[in-house]
Amino acid sequence: MDRPPFCRDRVTDEQEAARLLSFARPLTLSPRACLWHAGDRPDLLVMVEQGLLRAKVVLADGREYIKEFYWEGDEFLDFHHLLSGEPARYSVEALEPCRLLLFNLADLRTLSCWPAWYQHLLAVQLRIKEEKELLLLTESPQARYQHFLRSFPALEARVPDHQIAAYLGITPISLSRIRKRLKDLNKG
Repeated sequence: MDRPPFCRDRVTDEQEAARLLSFARPLTLSPRACLWHAGDRPDLLVMVEQGLLRAKVVLADGREYIKEFYWEGDEFLDFHHLLSGEPARYSVEALEPCRLLLFNLADLRTLSCWPAWYQHLLAVQLRIKEEKELLLLTESPQARYQHFLRSFPALEARVPDHQIAAYLGITPISLSRIRKRLKDLNKG
């Protein structure tokens, strides 16, 4: 599930790239600060220059699930909001100090490269979602964790255990048991 890199040069030339950057609004976030909350209408594209964020869903009973992590080099937007006009169904929160570039979608739509860029963003997002959906539907919790470690080796040191568990759809206790089982297997 390695994320395919976004290659801006595939969809724009230098002049258009300069115009694109003229629309950028820099933003820094402290850990625990929200970029947007569930219920907001985030009409923007976000580029992560530095830091780590999470997209989280909190249920009425307080249980929390992590939809996605975003880190250096990622570009994301709320596709559900963009396509339906409905409010965001999840919040995006900084886990580390973050430096972001925000782009208003109305501005991006004026760029000649936007259709190709948008198509590329959709393709990347679809690939990520297809992979995660199959993982959650067909693999055991242990296999999901092992896949997480292989796919995102740097995240384990950056993300607290309970958030890794929330991303994998398991409890922190289950994650602890899986780690112990894997450690015991590696000893023998």
